[in-house]
Amino acid sequence: MTRLRLASKRQPRRGFTLIELLVVISIIAVLASLIAPAVQSARRSARKLECLNNIRQVGMAIISSSSSSGGGLPYLTTDIPISQSPTMNGFIYGAGWPIQLLPALDATAVLKNIKSNAVVAGGSASPYSFAVNTSQGGENIWLPVFTCPDDSDSYKRPGGLSYVVNAGFIPGSVWGQVENVAVGGVFHQPFIIDWNANGSYSSDGATTVPSSAGFDANDQAVEVATGVFFRATSANSNSFQPSLDYLSTGDGTGTTILITENLNAGPWNGSLGSQAGFGVNHLGFGANVTLGNANQVAAGLFVPGTLATNPGFADPTINPDNQFINRNLSAAVGFAPRPSSQHAGGVNAIMGDGSGRFLNEAVDKHVYAKLLTSNGVNYGERTLNGRDY
Repeated sequence: MTRLRLASKRQPRRGFTLIELLVVISIIAVLASLIAPAVQSARRSARKLECLNNIRQVGMAIISSSSSSGGGLPYLTTDIPISQSPTMNGFIYGAGWPIQLLPALDATAVLKNIKSNAVVAGGSASPYSFAVNTSQGGENIWLPVFTCPDDSDSYKRPGGLSYVVNAGFIPGSVWGQVENVAVGGVFHQPFIIDWNANGSYSSDGATTVPSSAGFDANDQAVEVATGVFFRATSANSNSFQPSLDYLSTGDGTGTTILITENLNAGPWNGSLGSQAGFGVNHLGFGANVTLGNANQVAAGLFVPGTLATNPGFADPTINPDNQFINRNLSAAVGFAPRPSSQHAGGVNAIMGDGSGRFLNEAVDKHVYAKLLTSNGVNYGERTLNGRDY
């Protein structure tokens, strides 16, 4: 039998036309344009979450450190006794809260390194003018927990610091100035504002006016109610050390900001020095207070009236506008006391109870000012609730 094969006529293969190719490319381009923003948004969200995780660790370390210090939280800056560096007269003067917090962040070895390498800077006779060498194997130390990945000036930078603590209402004579009395600076301590207008105050945080009056306990009581962290005095005898109990019996731990972000912070290993940008200038944030005659609060910060003549907070506000959240982002390091970040719309913050918050930059200024105060309720300030912020 003969097998017959049916011959099939092959059709010529047809390729893409130019129009079809352009359509496919256009579709791919449209899909890419839709996907790319989503990818970028996911990355931004991941960085924001990493930042919140870091600042939460720092906040919890601040809270947990109180259990090892008799209930007190770290000072804004304080003097740390050392024996390894005799050139420092036995102290690291004005060590900031990040240095104090190192043991609670499982970085005791870093603290030991700092204590071993603190030296007077440039051969200066002043113990306040010094340099801290935090090198290990020739490389300066970067601690990831102190930085936000969106903060390009601090992330993966030696000594990088993205977070600052609540220093309350800060006189303009302190902010952006040298925190070093030896060279004409001012310490951020609870005696430098004459809240009760009785003529007794400290013009520099170290001496009193008049000299025979001593530090005014009434001024201290009002000033510490405006924030949480203040500098310890040299002898610590007149210092105010914050505690969780103080917050809980005042405005409440859940309505008082403990720590937040600031793009103008840094470095974490800095301390008192002979240049601007040290001490409260880069370790804390708050409301910049304008002082009038005799270190009394000028009008404009509080509504109604001023605390200099009538100690009572009522509805404090933040004035001028460049002291508000995410304003004045071009300021130099150490010269902007407001919270700031590269996150869209606001900043991460940790409250006194350890809870994390995203503070919207559009929050009411009265509400923001109240979130700074730790004991405003005892000075006439109206209380906050969860719907306010």
